[in-house]
This record gives sequence, structure tokens and C-alpha cells, in this order.
Amino acid sequence: MAASGEPYSVAARGLGAAPPDGGAETLREVIARAEATLAAPSARIEWRIDTDITHPGRPRPRPGLVARLAAAAWKRVASGVDVADLRDAFRHQHGEGFLEPAAGRYQVDYRAYAELRVDGRRYAGLSGSPLGPRFRDERPREEHDDPLGLLEMARAGTDARQAGAEEVRGTMCRMVAVRSGSAELTVWIDDDHIRRVRYAEGASSPGTTVVRSWTLELWDWGVPADSLDWSRLPSFRTPPDP
Repeated sequence: MAASGEPYSVAARGLGAAPPDGGAETLREVIARAEATLAAPSARIEWRIDTDITHPGRPRPRPGLVARLAAAAWKRVASGVDVADLRDAFRHQHGEGFLEPAAGRYQVDYRAYAELRVDGRRYAGLSGSPLGPRFRDERPREEHDDPLGLLEMARAGTDARQAGAEEVRGTMCRMVAVRSGSAELTVWIDDDHIRRVRYAEGASSPGTTVVRSWTLELWDWGVPADSLDWSRLPSFRTPPDP
């Protein structure tokens, strides 16, 4: 994170506060659900990356002259796009797609921009583009910055504590705070699979707190995926050209 200060994990608060509840058995259940999820043939997914910036106790500053001029210029170039909406979309990235865990691949469409992982390679770019060196994403990524990576982190858990219950897409799930190496996750499990997993980290400096989270949500297990095209970036959420 750009802000200075000691990093922390939001999920760690729940992990430390949870009462003793047979953590070893809870951990075994999480690992079993993670293994079942990673062995599943297919599922629909939602993938979110959220960045929240707060300034506790400090009024929101008025935009400076440069910021106001930039906003005015943007409105002239893209009159139909609201600057605030664009900023919000950048801070709260939301994509939907398909995950084939057993095959180690996925597709995520954010509308106009998409990502795909296949044969151990990642691609990113304009939705619908054919795969090729131009769209190969070779940036180094942390494990939590990948849908399959988050599930692998849950399977590698070393400690777990119950953290409550919450409904995920109509299914009541147990929330579990899971320690995986030096990271802490929050995992939502049903009787068979992981339904949601989230990792969050943050940093603070005087007057500013930044928290970034990665969230994977899964549903519709065994959805037919034979028609998916793995030779190009997905475009199923991208509005067609007028």
C-alpha cells in the first residue's frame, strides 16, 4: 500500500476475538471444503477488488485547481461518463465469470475489460480479444490476487475460529476466520463447498486509513461450461456496440 504504517489484516480481528470452539475440527472442515471446491468441475463466480480510503475525523477536502481542471477536461472528452462513477469503478472493481477449479482456469469479465487464466498463464485486456502475447499478463502477483490462489490459501490453513454465520446467495453459511501462513482470511462454508473467501489488508498514516480487499464468491456448481471459448478473453458482460 502507498500509505505508511504497520500493515494489518482485517480478518485477524475476528480470529483473535473468536471464543474457543474446537479450532482443529473447524480447520479440518475448512480444508475439506477447500479441497472439494478445488476439485469441482465448474462454478459461477464473482470477483471483487475493493479499495476503501477513509480520513477519520477530518472533513473531506475540496478538490484543488488541478483536480477541477482535470475533471472538466474529462467531461469534455467523455461527456457521458461521470468522473465520480469512474473513480468508484476503479476503487471497487467487480467482475463475474466462470471458474473451472479442477482444470485450474477461469474467466472474469468486468465489462469492456476481462481477465482469463488457462494453461498456467494469465491474460488481460479488452473483452473479446483473442489471446496472444499482447494480452499476456506476466506481472508478479500475490497469491491472494487470484481466485484460485485464494482457494489455495484456504486449503493451506493452519488455524481456524468460528466467526458467526451469514447468508450467501440464499444459503446460510458459517463464517470462519482462517490463518494461512502469515495471512488471515475470512471463509464462508456450507455443507460441501466454500461459498465465499476474502482477504483484506491495510495501512494507515496520520489522518488516512487505506483498506484493500479481495473477495471471491462461488455458486451454481456444475454449471455447463462446454460452450466457453478459452481462445479469447470473455465478453459475456460487455454491452454490445450500438
